Amino acid sequence: MVNNQTKLSISAIVTGYNEGYILEDCLKSISFCEQIKYVDQGSEDNSIEIAERYCTEVIKHDRVHIGEAIVAEYYKSEKYDWILTIDPDERLSEEICLDIEKLFEKGVSDNIGAILVPCVYYYKKHKLIGTRWGGMHSRWLIFHKDRCKMSGIVHAGRTVTEPYEPYFIPYTGKNIDHHYWMLSFKQLKEKHSRYLKLEGESRNFMGFVATKKKILKRPLKAFHSCFIKDKGYKDGFYGFILSCFWAWYDTAAEIKLYKFQKQHR
Repeated sequence: MVNNQTKLSISAIVTGYNEGYILEDCLKSISFCEQIKYVDQGSEDNSIEIAERYCTEVIKHDRVHIGEAIVAEYYKSEKYDWILTIDPDERLSEEICLDIEKLFEKGVSDNIGAILVPCVYYYKKHKLIGTRWGGMHSRWLIFHKDRCKMSGIVHAGRTVTEPYEPYFIPYTGKNIDHHYWMLSFKQLKEKHSRYLKLEGESRNFMGFVATKKKILKRPLKAFHSCFIKDKGYKDGFYGFILSCFWAWYDTAAEIKLYKFQKQHR
């Protein structure tokens, strides 16, 4: 169970599958949440055993393509209005936890719908400098369940509803969400193969239009964007591999979009 430190009125949702080897550090980093729900997707390792030590509730769930679908399923029924979502491969630094605690102790403004925090990505524990994943990102971490909409659509399932706005916690040096994004190329391929099945609907939802001409240009354009424009070359061999991967994935996703739009005309 959770420890006795001061808790914030936040309901956290964590979902995982065979990620016991990284789950504990993640759960420890969000121990400031009053309620932590872990939703397990059929793990065969020690994930549930670990979750039972840190969480207020552990649920078994069928496997899904993306964790966002589980968040969309549960968030409206959580105890608290503010919902924190995090993956097992993330861990919040002490500094960002303090920023969050100060924000809630002061009182979150009534016009705020979601709270975003500074985030850095790692590939095989290498902190990414370039590529589309490198550098400093703003990560959607906490949202108000009545001021946002969660649809479960991959890469496009989170929306702050009007008239509410997102609030960005400013980066001050160490207040970071460390996202140990991919530990191997096998994991990278497996996870994105699941995403790819949903990309047609997702990109159509975001208003993109695919054509045969765009698809033909996509591999070179995507590689150039990731390796040159986004400075993937600064990550050396990893940057090259990830840029090649992005060229493949972005092209495959565009093909999925083309087929989806052709089917729904």
